[in-house]
Amino acid sequence: MKHRSPGQLVGHGLLLAALAVALSGCDVMVGMGGFGGKEIARDQWTRSYPLAAGGQLEIVNANGAIETDAADGNTVEVTATRSARAATVEAAKEVLQKVEIQEETPAGGVRLTVKAPSALVGGQVNIEFKVKVPRTAALRLVNSNGRITVIGAQGAVKAEVSNGSVTGRGLTGPVDASTTNGSVSIDVDAVAEGGIKLATTNGGVQLMIPSGAKADLQAACTNGGVNVSNLTLQNRGEQSRRRVEGALNGGGPRIELGTTNGGIKITGK
Repeated sequence: MKHRSPGQLVGHGLLLAALAVALSGCDVMVGMGGFGGKEIARDQWTRSYPLAAGGQLEIVNANGAIETDAADGNTVEVTATRSARAATVEAAKEVLQKVEIQEETPAGGVRLTVKAPSALVGGQVNIEFKVKVPRTAALRLVNSNGRITVIGAQGAVKAEVSNGSVTGRGLTGPVDASTTNGSVSIDVDAVAEGGIKLATTNGGVQLMIPSGAKADLQAACTNGGVNVSNLTLQNRGEQSRRRVEGALNGGGPRIELGTTNGGIKITGK
């Protein structure tokens, strides 16, 4: 084994430190980890857009996550962390360059669509969206593989996932949330006139609403059970372990909940 003098060791350490600083300043980060241990390249994509009052933000993703957080003002602020994997660092960088986030601004709204060659999607490209959005904006969020999280929205929310979960907290507008393989968990501060519709095929459905909210409730599952707690429910129609219909506090906007394989829980707060 070759021994280095103290001076050589110090010089070697300084060189490594300088190299680490240089790499940390790059837009594209590379390295091992995740995705089956293959090489990964990452970068960040940021944009800001003005949004008209009541305008809609639409995001269509393929693999990754979409998270929106309500904020004051009329600006949409988007940070998208993009990751690509491949056998080598250079190949991962090449994959990353082929991924596009298409931007459109239709009629005072914002639409972002992930575009990647079909051969690259299948788990090799991952995009994590974190978005600050005006409170009253309407949201349409679509994801193929990953999760959707919506916090504090006051406008209408439509969220669709194929494989992944949908979570909402502090919502006050109409909600339409669905997934095929995953759970749907929504906590609202009000039941809006447009109602609430939550559905999944393989997974559970949870809804938390104010105990004094007025609504017409219909909840049904095929393999599982329906549980209603801390709510005043006037029974209507069929009542069984797997199906509940009734009026909450005299009735109001429609709440419709459904799953095939999983349970349904509705709780008053």
